[in-house]
Amino acid sequence: KKINPVLIVNKNFNTNNIKKLNAEIIKTDFFYNQNFFKRIFNKILIILFGRSYLYDNFFKKLKIQVLSHASFFLGEKSHIKSFPWIPDFQFYHYPNNFSLKNRILKRINILLMGYCSTKIILSSKSAKNDLKIISTKAYEKSLVNSFVFDKIEKKMILSLKRIQKKYNIKKKFIYLPNQYFINKNHFVVLKSLKEVLKKEKNHEITIVSTGLNNDHRDQNYFKKIEAYIEKFNLKKNYIYLGVIPYQDMMSLIYHSIAIINPSKFEGWSSSVEQAKSMGKKIILSNIKVHREQNPKRANFFNEDNFLQLSKIIEKIWHSNNESIEKKEIINSFKINEKKLRNYALDYQKIILNN
Repeated sequence: KKINPVLIVNKNFNTNNIKKLNAEIIKTDFFYNQNFFKRIFNKILIILFGRSYLYDNFFKKLKIQVLSHASFFLGEKSHIKSFPWIPDFQFYHYPNNFSLKNRILKRINILLMGYCSTKIILSSKSAKNDLKIISTKAYEKSLVNSFVFDKIEKKMILSLKRIQKKYNIKKKFIYLPNQYFINKNHFVVLKSLKEVLKKEKNHEITIVSTGLNNDHRDQNYFKKIEAYIEKFNLKKNYIYLGVIPYQDMMSLIYHSIAIINPSKFEGWSSSVEQAKSMGKKIILSNIKVHREQNPKRANFFNEDNFLQLSKIIEKIWHSNNESIEKKEIINSFKINEKKLRNYALDYQKIILNN
């Protein structure tokens, strides 16, 4: 290991969940409480003089040589290299999900990154293709470093009985771990569930869902979800648990018979990588980045085709084999260790060679 990571968080950040990370943690409000004018002032300094002495002095005092995965840049003349990360370009594909002001600011920031950063980190080839259309200069500076999730230690996985008791769910379930954002496409799952329940006599098919239920772009999105569940009497079959601890979420992935990600747009899906780390079956919308992530046990459906999705759900529900599941989990744990190492080495190479 040739890089010593430092995490910069705000003073109120709860560090209990990241104490095990092999990284120094610095709590400061230097970045997090900056008002609009201060942020603009620093950007003007970077544009006019190639660096902000305020930013440079901050990092110099801490002996930090590289700023990585931040949403801003430090300038070509800065003594500190900057590698901003852009997760995706949803604003380009789904402009109606963003205000005009937000879209303009995002474009300006990307254009400036092309001139004022060392390199730009992206998580997918799909995102790199989007960037080529938005800014040639930024595209030329971009590199793809697709993140991988570490496997959870088996001792950290809660037992099925404990999960069952804690969340009052049935033994068998399909898991949907997406935030309730408008691009996540929950309605196609609800429609497909309604379709499946028309055919199923015992009505046992259960989908467990977790995630934040607030999207600033559409404050009524979750209310519409609730209204649909109520209207078609899906409460017993679609169980929403809210935001849950990470350990519980990974335990739900482990014990589920399959994961669903019906999203219309993703940068590099965390839930897909988490499912891959455990060798789980996964039901995915047929979008470019999901194809690029290429899970071994994937079932794809056209993003708005609820009939196609209902057939996949029904098939997986009735074809679950526990012995095969256990074997896939064991194999994936071994494979994932190698993938994680390669991801880390690739990132290290990006930082050291630029």
